[in-house]
Amino acid sequence: MQRPTHPRLHVRDARDAHTVFEAVRQGQLRPVVRRLNEVERSMHVRSGSVFVWEECEDESGLKRWTDGRVWGQSRMREPYLFYDEKLPSDGDSPEQNQRHSTFRFVDGPTRSSPASSALLHQDRSGGNHSGLVKQAYSAWVVLAPNTKPRKWHLTAYFTYADLPSMPTIDRDPILSRLTVPPGIYHGGKSRSRSEDGSTLDFLNSPSPSVPNASLRGSAPRSTALPSLYSTVGSDALHPRSFYAPLSPGGRISEDHRVIHMLNSRHVS
Repeated sequence: MQRPTHPRLHVRDARDAHTVFEAVRQGQLRPVVRRLNEVERSMHVRSGSVFVWEECEDESGLKRWTDGRVWGQSRMREPYLFYDEKLPSDGDSPEQNQRHSTFRFVDGPTRSSPASSALLHQDRSGGNHSGLVKQAYSAWVVLAPNTKPRKWHLTAYFTYADLPSMPTIDRDPILSRLTVPPGIYHGGKSRSRSEDGSTLDFLNSPSPSVPNASLRGSAPRSTALPSLYSTVGSDALHPRSFYAPLSPGGRISEDHRVIHMLNSRHVS
């Protein structure tokens, strides 16, 4: 049976997420390597649970995270995305819609932000939600020099009532002793600055795709996208290919025909 990567943890910022990733990389915590089944969901998708998983395209891995619950619109509280669980008691009255829209914006120039993204989400959303809250983070992971980056995800759950009593990294006997080495974990945006200050630009890399390798240590495989020229042919990319052929005089043939017709009418 698959269990949470960590059974009870309050992850506050990117450094906390990278510390959990590092514990997974060192083999001190176990990642999730397939979709949770119904029994695993009912037992482990609960307040405090943290799951780490790698995004991959083959059938043996995970393409996306599913937990069998219904979630509201995502809210960005850097560096995490948050989703409030939709409960049967939730309605769509104008008063409720107005209340939710009041807290739509993340940052305000006159307000200081809490040290925890989860606390920031509670502050910005009013803190009245009684169901689960899902917290999501992703990062590009460079496991060795000159290898393709992998896409790792962290998915955590909590309730506002439980959040104050949940332990943080510094209170965990394993995670508190870990030091995250520089240059391995980079925020999951296309252009992101890592903890050591270096900039990782995946948009300008020759092959920005992520290998279809699992967390179990198989060698990465290159999945570079084919050249656009090799896919559609060089002629298809020439600007003239989007129009009708040119006439011998240099005009587009359809224009030449219309001009000739108008000249004939003028002469008659």
